[in-house]
Amino acid sequence: MLDALLGNRHERRRRQAVADFHRREQQLRPGYKVWGYKNVFAKGFVVTDGPTPFTPREGWDHLTVGRWHVRLDPVLERQLARSAVGEVLVLGQAFDDAGPKRRDRVAERILQAMSRAQGSEAQTDALDESIAWVSGRYVVLVARGERLDVYGDPLASRSAFFHRGAEGVALASHTEILSQLAGGLDSSRKRWVAAHPDYQDPAGKWLPGLITGHDDVGQVFANARLSIRGTDVQHERFWPRADRVELPPREAAVAFRDELGQQVRNWISVADVTVLTLTAGRDSRAVLEAGLLDLREAGAVALTYHALHRPEKSTRDDLLAADRMAASADLHHITLDVPQLSPKSEFANLYHTTFPTWQRYANLANAMYLAAPAKAATIFGVGGAIITGMFRNTDDRDLRPALLARKFTSSSFGEDPELIAELGRWMAFCDFSVEALRGYDFYDLFHWEHRMSKWGAAGYSEYDLATTPAPVLSSRRLLVAALSLPKQQRVDALVYRFIAEGEAAFADSPA
Repeated sequence: MLDALLGNRHERRRRQAVADFHRREQQLRPGYKVWGYKNVFAKGFVVTDGPTPFTPREGWDHLTVGRWHVRLDPVLERQLARSAVGEVLVLGQAFDDAGPKRRDRVAERILQAMSRAQGSEAQTDALDESIAWVSGRYVVLVARGERLDVYGDPLASRSAFFHRGAEGVALASHTEILSQLAGGLDSSRKRWVAAHPDYQDPAGKWLPGLITGHDDVGQVFANARLSIRGTDVQHERFWPRADRVELPPREAAVAFRDELGQQVRNWISVADVTVLTLTAGRDSRAVLEAGLLDLREAGAVALTYHALHRPEKSTRDDLLAADRMAASADLHHITLDVPQLSPKSEFANLYHTTFPTWQRYANLANAMYLAAPAKAATIFGVGGAIITGMFRNTDDRDLRPALLARKFTSSSFGEDPELIAELGRWMAFCDFSVEALRGYDFYDLFHWEHRMSKWGAAGYSEYDLATTPAPVLSSRRLLVAALSLPKQQRVDALVYRFIAEGEAAFADSPA
């Protein structure tokens, strides 16, 4: 009798374990099982001044913000707040001081901040201040009468492109959407970069300056606002809003640690599954250490990718180190093989339809589509070089296009007169000057505003096909805390060491 009772109890526990296994298996389904190679322009949007029958894909939602019409992928999160003063639409994931439990009220709180100000100029200033401290991955549209203001997130990790055509100004998440809307746009400037004989980069090429995947298509860069009135478009810097302040090391390190932990909690709130991309690098390790308790409680999964057919690649070391880190952190670990993308595959058709002129990470996007959890918030620690300094040689303090061209690439392409001219145009467009940067090092902000808005955002847009990218470092509070340290303490990764070591990190550093 007792044996039978114990046997029944064991069987019930086994069946419950199998049910939990099946539920988790469903949660971890990859993109091809969820969307079936049909989600072109995934998590995309298009905004037009007035109605249009054009839609990038069947089944997209339609809404309005002021006089502007917005079509968007049903998968893309959105918040819309309206009042007599104006309307605010937030596309994507946005977080403010109210925390992850109130993240569905961010658009409302932005609108409230604007509504408390009197007059257009004061309202714009209130918007700038409010949105400056909203973290996440988003685009904010603010409609006030004939005016539309467009803000990106701190790293501009969710791209917003624009085109001035015969029907007015249109915005979109992908340059190809704007090309289709306009009836076709050339890509000669992109081809000039891609085919340039002097441009070599072992990490892959990326587009400089104002060049995008299609000619006559511009984009909103980090720390700037795009203001549209009719066919007039102004791209205006709104941050830094105050001069750089140097903080005591302990104060800066505590602020950084606390904000990084908060960002991990923010992204955990986005989906039922959290994935942490884990490498041997210090950026992802710092994210792991800052959010370890929350990641464990959320049942997060660590993920590391490597091209198994190429054992010589550096990601092999990432894989081996991450495997041990995940085990030590008590996190399940997924190994993602990155094979060469077959040009005749279903994913290749999906990918090239979405990105027909410019691609960055086709193989990785394919690998994620085939094996990464689709309905997950996938945390990336991209942007860490803003924190510790991308450029080691910063002796030349004469900010000019020729210097930025040499920092854009170490190849002889950096001496090309047209590349230098292109970066000069970018500097003018972004008001990238020593005076406008208000004490922040232009080397740091060149990496932040140029590389992250283009190289970083391009990767996230490709990963959108497969998952919900979560740029955990997209927070001005976090970046300002790191940039408030003297250069040497940043190079020494003091904020990262404090996360791992606590007070011992200050043993050789003045407090």
